Amino acid sequence: MVARPGPVRSLYRAPPPTRPDHWSVATVLLIAAAGIALVQLFDVSAGLWPGDTAYIGLAAVQAGLIGLVVLGARLERRPLRDFGFALPEHVGESASFAGLLLLIVLMTGVDPGFVLGFGKVLLPAPGPFGYLLLIAPLMALAQIGLFFGFVYRTLSRIAPLRTAIVGSAVLFALFSTDFPTLRYLGGTSLVEFVFQTTVVGFVLGLALGFYVYKARWSLLGPVAFLAGALATQELLPVAVRYPSWEVQFAAALVTDALLLVVIGLGLKEPRLQSLRYLGDRIGPRRRRFRDRDRTALFGRGTLATVTVAGVAVISIAYGLPTVLGTPQPILAIATGSMVPTFARGYLVVIHRVAPAAITVGTIIAFDATCLPHPTVHRVIRIVSTGPDWVYQTKGDHNLAQDPCTVPYGHVLGAVGLIVPYVGYLILDPLFAAAIAATAILVPIVWKGELRA
Repeated sequence: MVARPGPVRSLYRAPPPTRPDHWSVATVLLIAAAGIALVQLFDVSAGLWPGDTAYIGLAAVQAGLIGLVVLGARLERRPLRDFGFALPEHVGESASFAGLLLLIVLMTGVDPGFVLGFGKVLLPAPGPFGYLLLIAPLMALAQIGLFFGFVYRTLSRIAPLRTAIVGSAVLFALFSTDFPTLRYLGGTSLVEFVFQTTVVGFVLGLALGFYVYKARWSLLGPVAFLAGALATQELLPVAVRYPSWEVQFAAALVTDALLLVVIGLGLKEPRLQSLRYLGDRIGPRRRRFRDRDRTALFGRGTLATVTVAGVAVISIAYGLPTVLGTPQPILAIATGSMVPTFARGYLVVIHRVAPAAITVGTIIAFDATCLPHPTVHRVIRIVSTGPDWVYQTKGDHNLAQDPCTVPYGHVLGAVGLIVPYVGYLILDPLFAAAIAATAILVPIVWKGELRA
């Protein structure tokens, strides 16, 4: 018995490719070319806008791009909802998934500059804060609506999906390229510019096109994600100091690859696509009971996870100081003074040690008046013994010994365990917050995002 797709077929699944519609192809190319030309014209004339009027011009360009989408829909004789301008059934889950993707961009595109030791660069204060918050959604709506609402959706009706997604990604890459700048570049600078703008724009276009397809052709999630990415790019007070453009390019590709993987795993195929291509047919009663069981399992799993996490946090906070005999049993290494023994971002576990057990070569944590508190260095000499033990310390990477000695009363303990890179969760609050938010959002998204 063949499943009947019903009246919503055109909204959820691209029809099978038919013979090429030359009129639609011409419409797509003309509308896309007009959008690219409009942005390039603004880039050329940006220096001619007096004062803050450039902000008005930028908003006008985005409105013009949206106007091109409306014009294309009129020429195709289709309502805007056919191009994704409609709210999906599960708005909250779509927003949660967009937030998850944004966190991935922040963790892989911003924090690696800190985590991998590249460092961060302070950026100048942005323009009007409120304006940037308003213009980011408008820019996202204009770009997603033009290239992945109109262009991609129209091409998907007259060509295979692979052709449609690659074509829309190519046009989006051209849109992302500042062509007026190319005439001032040459040699290595030109290659660097093309890779960091055109190639990165193409890969991002593939991710966005895949996102639109997996989100049942709804633009809400992709627009929310791109708006957040644009806003954080303009409003974050720091940027990564990459050692070279090749490393920056590789980081962008890794970010886009992660987006593709998460989108592929996190969004399910629309139900009608499953019926069409997988032969899967689920009746309403079976579907209802299956969803009920899934919800119950998810609730029990979430409760168990929260309970285990709570017990672990309480045990670490109150149990470790008692067991290890020191008020600060866990420390994060903030400098490179002990390289190569352990590097910045390593986490060390401290345990209490008797004064006579500290020998030359022991790595201890201590509070010293001449160094930041606390410090983890190696003992290189025992200055005095007896009732008042005093030690001389030095970092393995430092050329000189520490400027002051360490009495036993200032010793917190000896290093017993070294865990690589986990210390960044303590050193970088932004990274830790992103990890925590991701851990919260992942179960919400995977619970049933855009149910098939």
